[in-house]
Amino acid sequence: MKKVITILLIGLAARVAGQDAQFSQYYAASLYLNPAFSGIYNDPSIHMNHKRQLQSVDIVNELTQVSFIFPLKPQGKLEQSIGGIGLMAFNEKSGFQGIYERNSVFANYAHNLKFGLLSSYLVSIGVQAGYEMRKLNFSNLAWGSQYNAFYGFDNTLPIPVTEFDDQQQNIVVNAGIMYYYNPERNYLLHNYSAFVGLSATNLNRPNTSFTVDSESPEAMLFKYNGGIEFKMNKLFITPSLLYLYIRQNQQFNAGLNVAYVPNAEQYRARGTQLLIGTWYRLRDSFIFMGGVKVNSLTVRVSYDMNTTLFVPEKGIDLAQNSMEISIQYSLSKNLNMRKISNPLF
Repeated sequence: MKKVITILLIGLAARVAGQDAQFSQYYAASLYLNPAFSGIYNDPSIHMNHKRQLQSVDIVNELTQVSFIFPLKPQGKLEQSIGGIGLMAFNEKSGFQGIYERNSVFANYAHNLKFGLLSSYLVSIGVQAGYEMRKLNFSNLAWGSQYNAFYGFDNTLPIPVTEFDDQQQNIVVNAGIMYYYNPERNYLLHNYSAFVGLSATNLNRPNTSFTVDSESPEAMLFKYNGGIEFKMNKLFITPSLLYLYIRQNQQFNAGLNVAYVPNAEQYRARGTQLLIGTWYRLRDSFIFMGGVKVNSLTVRVSYDMNTTLFVPEKGIDLAQNSMEISIQYSLSKNLNMRKISNPLF
């Protein structure tokens, strides 16, 4: 039995270290993507993402994040923020009946540097620190020693695991930087808006081992995100890219987001917006998204149609499709103008 549990935990550790949990609508979970995003927004806003894998077996794969972003502005000024603060709560469940669970709470701060005529260039530098708890729910499993010869399974009997801790806690530190051209997205003065960002997760290399009296420093995860937005009549088109690197493992995400704005003016978006998008996660899945923005509320739904390109020699479908919903609510008093600076909003 110990051998079985050891194999289970080694496999779990390999999954966690090999790929960090990611949202398909990664820009909707901007604080999870890059801490510098808390300096990009011009209005207070609330964000929520929930992603769940679709399957008929007892394998759970869920991601949830809720965040609040509050921009910092000079008192009485209406121009772009000089920085921002944020809070984010994150939950992940995965494995058989959700045996693995991760809960995190983070505080975020970003500071902006502006350059050029009318502040056409912006650099935002962000840091993020928080508390993270990882848990293995051994109680979700049935053990041979918990079976009674007279009436079968008895969950009151103790779980025969002593060489592993069932939970583990750490302080986690992350950081990121964003460069933004034409952050006001003024297409009367500029032909396009562009952005690029870099971030690093687990800067302090927290110990993530569940084995008693052992060390397993978490690998640093590096993320690159970038894109460009341009306006074509009533369409705002944004191709974008996300690249992740951890322990010689890589992941590429590339795609296109389109906002149709019926009341678009010459240089800005106004009123209701219809949103569509499609992305491809290399050798993993095709992602399709649709949504709507009405006044201060934006709702998007996406579907991951996974592929089996990464296991062609096995001839079996190991991948599962998933769905994700994201909700954003802006606390801006001016609901007509598209003031939030994240290009995908």
